[in-house]
Amino acid sequence: MASVGEIPQLFWPLVTSVEKVAVAVELFEGRSALQVLYRLLQDAVREFPDVFGNCPLTANEKAFRTDYPNFLPNFEAARLASPARIAIARSMVAGLGEQVVWQGSAGVRLLSELLSGLSQPLTLETRQFGGSVGWQPNLVYHGERWTPKRFSELGAKLVELGTATQEAGDALGWVSRELLATGQLDLAGRKIAVLGGGAEMAPTKFWLEAGADVLWLDTVPPPSEWFEDSDLSGSLSWSTEPADLLTKPNEIFATLLTFAGGHPLDVGLYAYAPGQARELRLTSVMNAIVTALPRDLVSSVTMLVSPTTPTGLSTRDVRVIDERLENRPAWQSVAHRVGAFGRGSSTAQVDGSHASKSVVGIQGASYQAAQYLGKTLTAEVWSQAGIEDGSWSMRVSANTAAITRTRSLAHPVFAAAFGGAAAFGVETLTPRQSRRLNGLLVVHDWMQPEHPVPGKVRLHGGIHTLPYPLEPALRLAAAIGFARSPRLLRGLLTRH
Repeated sequence: MASVGEIPQLFWPLVTSVEKVAVAVELFEGRSALQVLYRLLQDAVREFPDVFGNCPLTANEKAFRTDYPNFLPNFEAARLASPARIAIARSMVAGLGEQVVWQGSAGVRLLSELLSGLSQPLTLETRQFGGSVGWQPNLVYHGERWTPKRFSELGAKLVELGTATQEAGDALGWVSRELLATGQLDLAGRKIAVLGGGAEMAPTKFWLEAGADVLWLDTVPPPSEWFEDSDLSGSLSWSTEPADLLTKPNEIFATLLTFAGGHPLDVGLYAYAPGQARELRLTSVMNAIVTALPRDLVSSVTMLVSPTTPTGLSTRDVRVIDERLENRPAWQSVAHRVGAFGRGSSTAQVDGSHASKSVVGIQGASYQAAQYLGKTLTAEVWSQAGIEDGSWSMRVSANTAAITRTRSLAHPVFAAAFGGAAAFGVETLTPRQSRRLNGLLVVHDWMQPEHPVPGKVRLHGGIHTLPYPLEPALRLAAAIGFARSPRLLRGLLTRH
């Protein structure tokens, strides 16, 4: 259960037993996630002084603890504006690989070294389902049920509301026309490995309905009710023992090789757990495993990026922000004048490049490091590798997901913020909505003719077109939510 100090997370924590065992994947020399993030940013500023000359980093880690929500958007805007943006990302991703290590009885090893050795795969059980092949996606949104024939219309609506990018709307239209002409999706013969198969945002069950061969890797087994579901048609393989990424990365790596059997895999990186820098450690382990896999065994890699990490914005995003600012209600104008939204604009800007000021400090440095270093920058490095030398054909699906009302957000503060967010044109989704929408967008990234560009397909829920920095807006949204639902405040005060 999330505590008061924890943040709105996009993903339900991967149930794990790490409290009962000594985890083997640690941060180098016992550093905190904030120290790791600070060191890597410090190294980048030193290595690329011409890029970050106007982006001063605080003189010490203590000051950085309170300043990083302001610093990161400015840093990302400067990186995006630079011709060296890929080189910066590559340097920081490599640096992260040296900061998250394997701590074993023989000492400290890099994860890349650990995964280069041989290991026994986990023992798997497999169930072949007998349903007819075909996922028939539909969802309820704004009180309407949307079927495949209307997904183009749904995409246009999301764009019009300012809750999704044009690329996301176009992707839904493409899926409707090209993949769902018969009303259902067929993935028979496709092999999909899901790290964090039980994560609340993972579309694992949909892949089975579509007839895929799915590998479930998690610390808990698949839900027992799935085995009675007549809609499932693919095959499901899972480990007979907990597949803990933090204690068994090499065994999981060997399991992926065995499951692949020489055939390319779609690898979904969905594992998540808060606290003790697990966000950063889990993301780093998953990335190390993908990097260690033979290139011809990786058809695609999929991750979901939080809208609360600094994100490059398009000219259309900026135009929508200006329109929302110009047409805002009177109460927002008054609140802005009295400083309720802080100072400055809602974006960081460097030479025409904009990055969202969407970092929320209470989320914690581990969460932000995992999102920015482990997802945003890593996805860019992976996607560019094939473009630069033509040697890597892996597709990288790194789409932004909207804030979702998962079980990890079952807290009065979060509920209040959700209740007040609508006053700012920010929309939150149910897990059911998010799984379906993001599942459809992932399939688009896997199967469209052109390789996806990370950061373009964003179902951000209006956060990236908010005309104010996100953190002060969330505080005001929570106040509005408590005012509308006093029972939430009572629940907060009685909470232990």
